[in-house]
Amino acid sequence: MNLRNLILKKFLPLVVLFMTLSVLSLNSTIQKVYYPAFEAFTVSALNGQLTDTYFKSKPKGATTDFDYNTIGVLFQSKKVLTAITQEAKRRNLQAQYDYQGFNMTIDETFIAPLLFFTCLLIFTPGSWKNKGIAFLFGALLILGFAYLIVYFKGLYMVSKSGVRDMIYDASSIKFFQILHFFFSSVTIVSVVLLTWVLVAFRKSDLVKLFEAN
Repeated sequence: MNLRNLILKKFLPLVVLFMTLSVLSLNSTIQKVYYPAFEAFTVSALNGQLTDTYFKSKPKGATTDFDYNTIGVLFQSKKVLTAITQEAKRRNLQAQYDYQGFNMTIDETFIAPLLFFTCLLIFTPGSWKNKGIAFLFGALLILGFAYLIVYFKGLYMVSKSGVRDMIYDASSIKFFQILHFFFSSVTIVSVVLLTWVLVAFRKSDLVKLFEAN
């Protein structure tokens, strides 16, 4: 293996491509394109798992910020919302809802892992057909991991807020906090690398990757 050629022909171009795509993904015009899909993904994941809590995204309007890298998530207990609605109807008033919230960043949770995996795949030996198949499987695995990130962050933020009808003791909240922080950037990078190895390589490809140039 010629280490110098490997660095010059594989590693440096990969880094440059990843940095270029990452910078482009921070452009607000580009962010607006993929924002709705990840917003819907996040809210659906939370409402699907934490069924006694109602989640919605914070609307973006003239009085809110236009940072399309951030999904503002608002939440409240369904039992509380039902009680407020029924009381408002009884008094013939418009219901007023009080929500708490937190933020999910799209680049850290979704875009950066997908871009990193894509760049790794581009510089992986093999046919473009095989790379396309690997991308589909890899993207699904990475999005599955993103689902866990969203779920555990939501679980931690809701349990910490105390708005749910379930009572959490200090040890339970600490456990949720550990799960939340486990899904850090280091873990994300490790998952992307593991996914890359699992879906992108055959034995012959591994030989080509490390053979002398």
